[in-house]
Amino acid sequence: MYTKQERMMQMTFTKLPKAISAEELLSTPLPPVKWIIPGLLPAGLALFAGPSKAGKSWLTLWLCLQIAQGNPVWNREIEPRTVIYFSLEDTFNRLQNRIFQLIDGRDAPERLILQTECPSIGQGLEEQVESLIHTYCDVGLIVIDTLQKVRVSDGNGGMYANDYKEAGALKKIADKYGICILLIHHLRKQTASDPFDQISGSTGLMGVADTSWVMQRKRMSQTADILLTGRDMDDRTLHLREENCIWTLEDEETAEEREIKAVPDYLWKAAKYIESVGNWQGTASELLAAAGIENAKPNQFTYNMAKYFDKVFEPKNIRYKTHRKNKVRLLNFYGDGGDDDIDITQLSGWGIPERPSPSSPSSLGALEGSKHGRSVATGQPAEKPTGTAPNPCEAAGA
Repeated sequence: MYTKQERMMQMTFTKLPKAISAEELLSTPLPPVKWIIPGLLPAGLALFAGPSKAGKSWLTLWLCLQIAQGNPVWNREIEPRTVIYFSLEDTFNRLQNRIFQLIDGRDAPERLILQTECPSIGQGLEEQVESLIHTYCDVGLIVIDTLQKVRVSDGNGGMYANDYKEAGALKKIADKYGICILLIHHLRKQTASDPFDQISGSTGLMGVADTSWVMQRKRMSQTADILLTGRDMDDRTLHLREENCIWTLEDEETAEEREIKAVPDYLWKAAKYIESVGNWQGTASELLAAAGIENAKPNQFTYNMAKYFDKVFEPKNIRYKTHRKNKVRLLNFYGDGGDDDIDITQLSGWGIPERPSPSSPSSLGALEGSKHGRSVATGQPAEKPTGTAPNPCEAAGA
């Protein structure tokens, strides 16, 4: 049975033609994104990939039970829907044992329909899926575990073309009926800088999918991460813990929050120091010393400063210039008020040792005065020190 809200949506929203003007599109009320799991799994084609024997099937079966029963999933309220689960690598005996363990004495949901056999894509699967949608009311999710079990390689075309064609046939059904079809898949053993590049097969699979999940778990570990990306959602990572074959949510972070966590602590400390003293000039080595940072190398600091500048320094309205001459790299930090009148090219003759010492002009005392473009106390340009010739050893730590 459809809910009252869904019946109203069917009556209210207009079915759009295949071609439409931008003006007409913006003037036509459209239904919102239909979520199976709010914020995590929308209607459309979804891909859930993970290592072999990592617990994907246990997690998937638990999700199916929660959705069929209308129980919360990871702090999200769920509207109960009929779920059809093609568990193609299991037997009914195995499914029965797993469900007994997962429901722990509670009633099993009638809305969960289980199948252990089905035809392949292009050989009757699409027709069977549509028949099931018409047979059972309010189907919201169809799971195929695993994708490889319903694939038929005809040898025609390349891998990308075949992946795109097969996944596209299932996406067409998902879009037609406004449901989610979730494909369980495997990861390649080869590592990749982008976890989504580890999904087995070509990029055609992820190209068709509206939503992609990648599970990362070390063998025998009780914790796992699920990375999510999609057309209708913000990228995020779920940190899960397994206990008695049930995965609970420990923490959740968006891609932006994950990037913020990746920022080294010493950058925040350096930004706080620069903010406190105002305009500042000198080498990375001197800045680390002045800010009391001991756990970073100068070249590491300058690299990460550039990498995370928009997240650490820019929100504090801190700008900087950099200039290198005679193997000495100088940094000039200034605020939005402007210190553009300072020509950093004139600073390249300064003799700046690699490491400050009590007797060096680049000691902390000198940093507070002559090494700053302006005096912190007066705001006036400070005198330039006489200095010595540039130190060639500075190159290694600038």
